[in-house]
Amino acid sequence: MKKLKVLSVVLVLVMALSFVGDAASTPVKAYQGFAQVPAFRVGPGKDANGVQVYTLTLVMANAMFDENGRIINVFFDSLEVSTPNYDGASMPHFSGWPGTPGYNVSEHKEENAKVIGKSKNTDETIAAEVTGWKTKRERGDNYGMNPTNDWHKQTDYYQNFFKGKTVAELEQWVAKNTSDLNGRPLKTPTDATKPEDKAKYEKLTDAEKAVLADVVSGATMSLKDAHGDFVATLKKAYENRVEITVPIQIAY
Repeated sequence: MKKLKVLSVVLVLVMALSFVGDAASTPVKAYQGFAQVPAFRVGPGKDANGVQVYTLTLVMANAMFDENGRIINVFFDSLEVSTPNYDGASMPHFSGWPGTPGYNVSEHKEENAKVIGKSKNTDETIAAEVTGWKTKRERGDNYGMNPTNDWHKQTDYYQNFFKGKTVAELEQWVAKNTSDLNGRPLKTPTDATKPEDKAKYEKLTDAEKAVLADVVSGATMSLKDAHGDFVATLKKAYENRVEITVPIQIAY
């Protein structure tokens, strides 16, 4: 009887190892997509001499999807470039094509920044500007949006929140749970809340409000505004997807 029990256990182990071995050699089908979506902005504001500031932003998304279109992983970054009369210290500038007239250059100060001259648009100066550009992730905590929760940290939160959802589900969530005025996730209304945002928030269920409370605890910046559109960029990445094969490796 003992020999029979031992034999049964051995057979079970052999079958289990055979199954694991088959699984280890079975590839997983997934999809990889990349996209960038540009956004042009008149602003922010004007310089001390009343000359308009302009910015151009490229939102980029590198994403992986499963066979059902659900997001396995996504990585966002953004390149924002302004005219040289913007006073932000870490903002990349583009002063114009070589040979064109110079644009106002502002000093880098948080308040009362003065115009200190005109840009010199030569081959060398413009090349130096372009090669010095940094994305928002590369600018890190120097981006200056929020001292304790800057752009890269809030974007990390959104990336994690997006996982497991399809692009269509995200579009529906954004349409229902973000402000139509500024694209930010809705918050519990206060006296300062716009009537449109308050009315939209009050239509949500308690469960939806609970999810929103979790979201705004990690990220409050806009998902769609003049700085770019996260979900539209992700959707384009999905449309650009190509099939990839991910091998499974099991360590024993």
